[in-house]
Amino acid sequence: MIVHTKRRTLSAALALCLACPAAASAQSVQEAQYLLAVTAMVAEQGPRSAHDAALIRDVYQPYVEPLALGDYREIEDGLATGGLVPLPLDPRFNVRVRLDGSNPIGEKDIAHQASYVSARAATIGCLLDVASQVKSAPIEVTSLVRHLEYQQQLRMTNPNAITELPTHALGLAFDIAMVNTPLPTVREIRDVLRRMSDAGDILVIVERQQLVFHVVPQPSRLGWYSQVYANAIAGHSWGRPVDSHDALTPVVTTAIGSLQPLPPWAAEWWAADNVPVDLPMESDLDSRESTGSTRRGLARYFTFFGDLLSATWPRLSAAITAKT
Repeated sequence: MIVHTKRRTLSAALALCLACPAAASAQSVQEAQYLLAVTAMVAEQGPRSAHDAALIRDVYQPYVEPLALGDYREIEDGLATGGLVPLPLDPRFNVRVRLDGSNPIGEKDIAHQASYVSARAATIGCLLDVASQVKSAPIEVTSLVRHLEYQQQLRMTNPNAITELPTHALGLAFDIAMVNTPLPTVREIRDVLRRMSDAGDILVIVERQQLVFHVVPQPSRLGWYSQVYANAIAGHSWGRPVDSHDALTPVVTTAIGSLQPLPPWAAEWWAADNVPVDLPMESDLDSRESTGSTRRGLARYFTFFGDLLSATWPRLSAAITAKT
């Protein structure tokens, strides 16, 4: 049986054992009861996890090649250009990040740990939305973005990292810890995630080995969660998407992680202050957004995208013509 605790907790437990065997025995009983309760909950969530795992694979698999972050440099590029955004470490968001102890964020590259406390804007918006609905205690996040090289290293010690669809490397997943979280809060998190899953907002896998909730935004919610992130950073509240009570079939029509042309246009591209975007391009997105600010944001996005293609297409077209 593996129990993940912080080093100081282990030291305190050892001192307790030496000083008071009876108290240590009582603590062991409490830990055993906690793990039994959590394990039972994980088993109960098994069918839902299998269902959501299959959906995640089906809807996001086509986007692994264009969106996956290959190495640490690509994470840094994403943070520099806006393709990735940092998780705001502010107590008002009800989120704490595991930075030390067992299985902290960035454990395989601790020197650059701060860069791993990030994800795509829609993912951070989703995380903040989840945390806002948990009232009993802050939620603890143990993983956000990774890159594929990091994922390969993690496979040596974490069976959950052995996956055909690396959603963390897409910047589209976060993990919420169960261990080190009071059992009533664990159950509240489970209930919040279940409600959001039923509403068509998220997909959730409850991981047995690491005892975490692995959460991925529904593709149909990426645009809305990007707006949630923008509202949160600006200090504004957010409501629910207008169709939050409908059962949705998750479909990604088009998703853009970043637009990065190959040489010889790359230098001109970056000189033009390109900012990668992370919004789904769905013809019915406007109909699902209820605020004028969202429509204006989408209009600015499409204007930018159109200007970008206008600026680069002549050179690209000439190159294609020359090759043919």
